[in-house]
Amino acid sequence: MSRNPFDDHGSSDPFADDPFGDSGTASAFHSAGAGRQLMADDDEDAVPLHSIQDSDTRGGLFSTGGGGRHGAYSPIGAGADTLGGYSERSAYSDAKYGADDGSYLKADGGALDSRDADLRRREAALEARERELREREAHVQALASGTRPALNFPPLYPIMYHNIDGEVPIGDRRTVRTLFYSWLALEAMLVFNSVACLIVMISGGADVSNAGASFGSSFIYLFTITAGSFFLWYRPVYNAYMKDSSMFFYLFFVFNGFHILFDAYMAVGVPGAGSAGMIVMLQCLSSGKIAATALCGISFSLWVLHLLASLFMYKKVRSHYSARGHTFSEAKQQAYQGFAQSGAGQAAVGTAASAYMSSNTRSYV
Repeated sequence: MSRNPFDDHGSSDPFADDPFGDSGTASAFHSAGAGRQLMADDDEDAVPLHSIQDSDTRGGLFSTGGGGRHGAYSPIGAGADTLGGYSERSAYSDAKYGADDGSYLKADGGALDSRDADLRRREAALEARERELREREAHVQALASGTRPALNFPPLYPIMYHNIDGEVPIGDRRTVRTLFYSWLALEAMLVFNSVACLIVMISGGADVSNAGASFGSSFIYLFTITAGSFFLWYRPVYNAYMKDSSMFFYLFFVFNGFHILFDAYMAVGVPGAGSAGMIVMLQCLSSGKIAATALCGISFSLWVLHLLASLFMYKKVRSHYSARGHTFSEAKQQAYQGFAQSGAGQAAVGTAASAYMSSNTRSYV
């Protein structure tokens, strides 16, 4: 029976029985082994650069564990930690640059998602802006062609056309409608204030100073403040949103500012000034007029709430004005153009031109 060449049998020389009968190969390996022994004896005190590992720890062809620096192969399908010589380099790279766990792909994916969302928001804003411009253009063409419907406001005696849904762009309708409700609330508060002043005059005119003057002034406010607030600040802001006009925005800022001061004035309730506000309420309370005190307290609360709402809407319109890029110089230019195109402006220009021509004619005669 032939001898197994791979069986050691206690021999220290694996090439003692050469199955191929090549003595040259055996002598070469003997010489190499002697050289290695000699070098090991000479470098006994030297510090080894790398420790010598077996085949299992070195990551050879048949290794089962993690490979070292000199490993060259690993079984197919093994994990990244069993890739032999690559493991030390990958460990160094992981320590320096971070583990290759695909996080950079996740980060890039998140950045792409954020960028796509931002682009979609911008596209939606541009589409809304284009739609608004088309609506404004159609509205301006309708105004130029004189196709506005019949007058419808105020309902009992129409003197103008008022239609928020038909004349104001979609994005601004809510703001204009809120301003219109604020104006309607002002009219209701003027009526309630006049009734409160009447009750104060009837129930405790002798105990409240200038109760009769307060009722008279409050009755006058029903007409003057109603017309003034509509034509001086509500209608300008309506036209400002409808025509995107800097001039009308400035008219609103000026006269609505006076309206905010009027709210504060009515909340204070100076006796004789037409307001059933705080001071009149305190006078009625000191004289024991319960009904008048309650009405004055409600009126005072309503004026304070309307003041706060007016401040909020003023700030909102101001923000819209700034976002649209309007300027005071643009408002002045629009005012000059509007005056020049009006009948009074054309008459004034004609008068000035005729006066200039007549003066020059006399100088040459």
